[in-house]
Amino acid sequence: MLTDCCHLGTDKTAAPAAVFPSVLASGAGGSPNWRRLDYLAHGNPRQRSAHALLMSGVWDTLQSQCQDMALVSTVAIGLDKPGSDLDLICQHPDPASLGARLCAQGWQGSEQSKEVWVLEQTRRGPDGQEWPLELYVTPSPIETLHGWRHLSLMATLLEHFGHDFYQAVLRLRRDANLKGEAAICQLLDLPGDPYLALLTLEEVDLAPIVWQAAPLTHHSRFENTLSMPRIS
Repeated sequence: MLTDCCHLGTDKTAAPAAVFPSVLASGAGGSPNWRRLDYLAHGNPRQRSAHALLMSGVWDTLQSQCQDMALVSTVAIGLDKPGSDLDLICQHPDPASLGARLCAQGWQGSEQSKEVWVLEQTRRGPDGQEWPLELYVTPSPIETLHGWRHLSLMATLLEHFGHDFYQAVLRLRRDANLKGEAAICQLLDLPGDPYLALLTLEEVDLAPIVWQAAPLTHHSRFENTLSMPRIS
């Protein structure tokens, strides 16, 4: 049994096999560590498939060329759907040089800005499943990037609000074809650009906040029984 993994909620409220690595299990507090992959091997079929692909040489090859690296895909928290990318972030002091090197290794990439390269590739894993990979290369520390911060927030929200919230997010992902950030912001009535709106929850104390699915509708209720924080 892994000592650095935790399930979302309890066995009754957990998102099915949506496990993620966290120092919370040790009682020390903190946030998930998306540099790890071992938890995927203990997850649902798609998580195990992603793990098999990444461990078939993809992860080690990239890790040997990056200063720091993480998987920040929704597969990490069980919110992926067929066709979802495996989103990877890489810290490198010279994105252009690494980008050119990876293009020579079969990736397709382009410079997004002076300090950002985005590279893509589709790979077939040992189980025959094809996965699109997207690699974001930047000299910035990976824990400061939106991909890391968004995934950490989504994991926290799933753990806090429980199984019904997880299922509601997953329905919006699959039925309305929404990104995870957009689905969560819709359920929590967060206006504006969902990629920015979600980050407003980083400083919010979730403890007194409850979420309930509104019966017979696609809407929800986001309530704080003490005082509703300003999150817009």
